[in-house]
Amino acid sequence: MTFLTTVTGFGGHAIALGIAGVGSAIGTGIAAMGAMGLWKQSIKDKKKLPALALAMVGMPLSQVIYGMIFMNSLIGANLNPDSYTNQMVFALFVGIAIAASAIMQGRAGAAACSNLAVDDKQGAGMYIAAMGVIETVALLAMVFGMGGIPAA
Repeated sequence: MTFLTTVTGFGGHAIALGIAGVGSAIGTGIAAMGAMGLWKQSIKDKKKLPALALAMVGMPLSQVIYGMIFMNSLIGANLNPDSYTNQMVFALFVGIAIAASAIMQGRAGAAACSNLAVDDKQGAGMYIAAMGVIETVALLAMVFGMGGIPAA
């Protein structure tokens, strides 16, 4: 006996979202560790806690949004079920690129927090700018990935 099931709209699209989300979680965790070290040092030195560190912690969160936008674009294409394996592989690599950006952004955020502990007056704008460049990798992966989705 053979059971036939028609599946529409699912080709493993959530792979990109899931992997991007994991990258965001790792990136925010790494940056949070750096921020906590900065705040501990600030408390020890009886200084005001730098709020900029919280921005560093939050920056890797945007990558999960890019994963969701890519996933929705792939779902919206409503491609042939015969291409689901290809869609999953495609989503996997886009998700990895977005996740790598989030992880490296978290590492850069932790390094920025370490530098802020030494001198909270210098370099803050450049730290944000550098993290913005890392953010661009995720944006490009999403945009180029969406450009690679064939028309239905």
